[in-house]
Amino acid sequence: MRAKEESVGPVEIRPGIFWVGVNDRTTDLFEGMWPLPHGVSYNAYLVVGQRIALIDSVKDHYAEELLRNIAQVVDPARISYLVVNHMEPDHSG
Repeated sequence: MRAKEESVGPVEIRPGIFWVGVNDRTTDLFEGMWPLPHGVSYNAYLVVGQRIALIDSVKDHYAEELLRNIAQVVDPARISYLVVNHMEPDHSG
């Protein structure tokens, strides 16, 4: 049985750019069709400069983990921009 999530925490990719997503190890199929033997990662990024942008989000039931990851970098209330690349649930939760 796979764990629900694998907590990694934020990862600084470059100065001011952080991966704040969540690893979901329980999802077995992508879009109900394609096998995911190791689950899936919901990629969300935080860009910190004069203003702060959150690029993409996670499925709604992983929102708390996303907020914990963001809070390790900045106060989530300081986010100025939310960029949603497309409206699938794993990006727009």
